[in-house]
Amino acid sequence: MNSSDIQQKVYQWATESNFTAPYGVLMGEGQSSRGKKYKSVTFGRARTLDCEVQIYNRSFIVVRSSRHGSLTFTSYESLQEFLNGLS
Repeated sequence: MNSSDIQQKVYQWATESNFTAPYGVLMGEGQSSRGKKYKSVTFGRARTLDCEVQIYNRSFIVVRSSRHGSLTFTSYESLQEFLNGLS
């Protein structure tokens, strides 16, 4: 599974889990301060959660969350387990 596949799966999960407020679920691309490119998915729930998932590659995924701070995952499966706990 590559970065684009993971990005699409996180987008689909966030949409189906109603993490669409206040601005919907956004997919994008960015670059870290060290010049590393990543794909991202941003989602949230009004007044309770803002979250961004940055996918650098299939074994390095960073989640920045208003509720949990910054977390790093080494697989899609461990990321999905965490995301399922947000619902």
